[in-house]
Amino acid sequence: MFVGNVEQYTGMNLKTLENLWTAFVEGERDFTGINLAGADLNHWSLSRVDFWGADFSGANLTQANFRRANLKQTQLYNANLVGADLRWADLREAVLTGADLEDARLEGALYNAQTQFPEGFDPGQARMWSLDPGAALATKDLRERDLGGTDLTAADLSGALLVNSQLFGAVLRRANLLSALVGDSDLRYADLSHATLMLADLRGADLRHANLSQANLIGSNLRGCQLAGITLEGALYSDSTQFPRGFQVPNGLHRLAPGASLGGADLSGARLTGIDLRGANLAGANLMHTDLWGACLANADLSGANLLGANLLGTDLTGANLNQTNLMQAIIDMPGDLAGMVALNSQSA
Repeated sequence: MFVGNVEQYTGMNLKTLENLWTAFVEGERDFTGINLAGADLNHWSLSRVDFWGADFSGANLTQANFRRANLKQTQLYNANLVGADLRWADLREAVLTGADLEDARLEGALYNAQTQFPEGFDPGQARMWSLDPGAALATKDLRERDLGGTDLTAADLSGALLVNSQLFGAVLRRANLLSALVGDSDLRYADLSHATLMLADLRGADLRHANLSQANLIGSNLRGCQLAGITLEGALYSDSTQFPRGFQVPNGLHRLAPGASLGGADLSGARLTGIDLRGANLAGANLMHTDLWGACLANADLSGANLLGANLLGTDLTGANLNQTNLMQAIIDMPGDLAGMVALNSQSA
């Protein structure tokens, strides 16, 4: 039976609660759009339930359990959420104005710029996670979450756990997914252009019709992935990149390895830390703002290349051809004789 004072409900309100409880006990978890305004659900356990678009305005949700529940676009206006457990719940676009969140647990709950909080409430202090462009989500546990269509442009998802997540049509352009675990996720039609997927584990992911143009796939594992209709123009890979069995690497990708032919290639903004490109042909290549920290470019041909703002800290440039190379604003540490050459190139650029 449900918890609460039956006498306060009349007609549809009581029937709605009875139907909710009966269906919940029988295993139903989809209650999208349900109207529970003013209902007394104190101490109810409703973890992992889908309440997308539901109305909880003025409801008594004291110490209710909504862990991992879908509360997207819900109305929680003036709701009593004292002591409620909302950990890892999805509160994107929810309305919580006037809600009482005293002692509520919100660690890992998802929100975005459209979520409306009570006046003075700080989601960061409550340890909630923003799902907006540029979000800081490194090492976060986002497995089995519905993030379809979410705009996470330039978000930091390095080391994040995204196994079996729904990312259909998600925008991950320029996102950092370094060493992320994304296996068995649905990435169909996702925009991963310019994304860093270096050392990422994507085994079994569905990447059909995804856009990975100019993505960094160095050392990534794509075994078992579905790649029909995928766009890979300008993507970077290495000998340690693992493609599905029988996959033929198409033209237009850039293999990064010692002695590689990369003349005129656009590698701007790429994370190439520690990469071995000794003896490579990078003449006229675009390496603007590329992170080459600790890379080996010994004896590489960088003539006419653009390294504006590139990170060259710890980079081995021994014997490299820097004739007419643009090194303006590059971050660099090197011996005095090479520094003099860099200064000369910067002045002439």
